Amino acid sequence: MNWTRTDAVRRWIVVAGLIIGPVILVLSVAINFSGPSNSMRSDFDRMAENPSLIVLEALLETIGFMIVLAALAGSTQALRSRGGALGTWGAALSIIGIVGFSFSNASGFTLAELAQLPDHDSTFATAMALMSSDTAGTVGTIGMAMEALGQVGILLVIGGLIRARLVRIWPLLIVVVGIVVNVAIGMMVTTLIADLLLLAACTWVGISLARCSNEAWLGLPTFVPEKLTTVTA
Repeated sequence: MNWTRTDAVRRWIVVAGLIIGPVILVLSVAINFSGPSNSMRSDFDRMAENPSLIVLEALLETIGFMIVLAALAGSTQALRSRGGALGTWGAALSIIGIVGFSFSNASGFTLAELAQLPDHDSTFATAMALMSSDTAGTVGTIGMAMEALGQVGILLVIGGLIRARLVRIWPLLIVVVGIVVNVAIGMMVTTLIADLLLLAACTWVGISLARCSNEAWLGLPTFVPEKLTTVTA
């Protein structure tokens, strides 16, 4: 299989996505680092004060995760033999994760629009009714489940790259630490830490893919020829 310009472009799109996506995620948290408070009404009032910031935060988070998950799915191009099964499952779950993060952040756009209406008491009651409805609960549960599957997909893809000996185990461990810390504590600061760790891991993976051989990126087996020796009498 010959190396073409298309192969080079595909690789650099994946590498760029692995770096740009996490950067956008970090930015989505940094622009609104105060995060949610202990009062739903306080959060709603904060949306009314600066709805564009809330929309921008949700939009950047959605775009960031889409780019990360799509880039990881694209990196499975290199997994045609070793690590192929892990990469295939990981890519499929990453696509599901894209849908999940879109579902979860869609509510942020709706609440921001409600917060801009003049009668805050009525709109807050409407927002609470929407959030507590059976439909919203079902959609929220499905969205969270898809997000979790997307995170599993990230781990599987990186596991496949490790199996193919394209990256070392450290990026996988970094992502696991970020997920555990974020789930266990669940604060805005831990979300930022998790995103920074994801940035470090994805950058590591991106650099490894950028530096691998053309044959390795195409998923071709590479062999090191045995050194020929001359036997003299």
